Amino acid sequence: MNEKRANIREICKQLGAEYRVCNIDFEPCIFRDFGNGFNVEVSGITNKSKNRKVNLYLWFGTEPNDCIMVKDAYRIDCTPEAIHAAAECLYDDSRFLCSLGMNNRQRLFRLKQHLYEYGKEDSIMKLYYGSKPAFTENDKKLFSHGNYECKELLKTQGGNPVVISQSKQKDFPIWKVEHGYSCVVFNTYDEALAYCKGRFCTLDGRTV
Repeated sequence: MNEKRANIREICKQLGAEYRVCNIDFEPCIFRDFGNGFNVEVSGITNKSKNRKVNLYLWFGTEPNDCIMVKDAYRIDCTPEAIHAAAECLYDDSRFLCSLGMNNRQRLFRLKQHLYEYGKEDSIMKLYYGSKPAFTENDKKLFSHGNYECKELLKTQGGNPVVISQSKQKDFPIWKVEHGYSCVVFNTYDEALAYCKGRFCTLDGRTV
């Protein structure tokens, strides 16, 4: 256990002063408070697997009866660089939610419920009413926000949006794929596209 603690403390130290180690559901995790009501939990760091991956969870609130899990980023490389990149993606999402007024538990719960009823894989923090929209290439701008620009718009088998976007920061050219409540981070566009192959479709219905 001491070895695990030493490892998680070392990663936390490399991440910087914004991050700290704490126990969440009896598991040593890394935690970062975004300062806007949202926070991120990094889980899985103490796993002994050689090629271990970690999961990040974006939460609103900290008290058990008041907090709600909003979004996640699965299977992130267990390196300070990859963890920080994924955390920054979730921070960007939290700022976007705040700009929409989605910064209280009741509103976030209603948003998640609406998206669940619309389709479990629909997200990207958009609300649609009536029949599901038919997306086109011209809709990319709708899915660009904060520091990320939508470069590719795909869809799931059920017709829900899948967004490939890139950070606008020249010294931080991270790519991410968002679908459902998941956000997966990659170093290059080719890696992001490879993740989508066989999983998703182009807007005209062809398998990627």
